[in-house]
Formats: sequence, structure tokens, C-alpha cells
Amino acid sequence: MFKRILVAVDGSPASNAGLRTAIGLAADQHASLVALHIVDDTVMTINFEGGYVPPNYVDSFYEGLRKNGRRTLDKVERVAGASSVPVECVLAETHGQTVAHVILKQARKLKADAIVLGTHGRRGLRRALMGSDAEAVVREARVPVLLVRSPERAKPKARTAGVLTAKRPARARASAGTQPQLAPV
Repeated sequence: MFKRILVAVDGSPASNAGLRTAIGLAADQHASLVALHIVDDTVMTINFEGGYVPPNYVDSFYEGLRKNGRRTLDKVERVAGASSVPVECVLAETHGQTVAHVILKQARKLKADAIVLGTHGRRGLRRALMGSDAEAVVREARVPVLLVRSPERAKPKARTAGVLTAKRPARARASAGTQPQLAPV
């Protein structure tokens, strides 16, 4: 069904969960994997807004982000190679666009049949303030998008004195977060 699966990677736990799922899906479908790491240039405007930053520092900062991206993609090649899944690694930059826009643009350019994204699973005010690249990709994608929840968000809430705090049955709760979640398209 799928021939080429794009997975966005950044080395975070959510991204790593998405990568593991993408590798499994690619192996199951006999598909190739495209690992995409995005250097986000908006990091500088967020971190140094209002202050003077020498140009040589900005250049070295971006080069550090690129090196980190290449290291992340090297790890992806090793992990996918160990699973015998063919992988192509792509390093892209935002150049003033959103991360979601770059993911969608690369998915079209590379002719991906599906997109796999790790998601932090933020809700409420945190999602409203920080935005959600995954949500934007789901909204605009022309191909199926598979969202994989971050391992931190997938852990069940703490229990108090043996009382279950969740409203779902124990059997459903035990597997919650361990399976990838299909996003509505």
C-alpha cells in the first residue's frame, strides 16, 4: 500500500517513537523510508529577541544546528539499516516558514505516500501557546498522517492508594499510548 514513508526526526523521545513506528510500518509494507530533519531558523528569533547578536555567532549557531541534524540523521541511518529498511536522509531548513510547511513541502517533493510524526500530545493552553506542527500537518496533508504519541504523554497518570483514576477500563488503559494513533484526515 505504501511505497515511500516520510518521518520527521529531531532526536526527541516523541520523534524516536515516531521513527520506531515508521520503521515498523516501512518493513511491513516493504516501503522505503525518508527521514527528514528540519533546522528551524525561528529558534534565533525566539531565543535572542531584542538583543544584539553578532553575525559570526548566528552563523556558528546555525552550523551547530546543522551538525546536530546530520548526527540525528546518521543515527536514523544506523537504526533503519539494522532493520533492513532502505532509508534516505534529508536535512532541510525552514527559511522563515513553519516546520509544518517544510514537512508538507518535502512530502510532496519526495512523493511520500504517508507521513509519520511523533507528537508531544500537548493539550489546552500549552498547545494554544506553543502551537502544534503535527496538527497543521494533519490539516493540510494530501496523504495519510500517522501520529505517534510521545512516551512521556503515553504513561498513565499516577494512581493513589490503588484507586484507578482513569475512566477507561483497565484492559484498554494498559495498552493506551503503546499503539500509534491515526489522525483524522
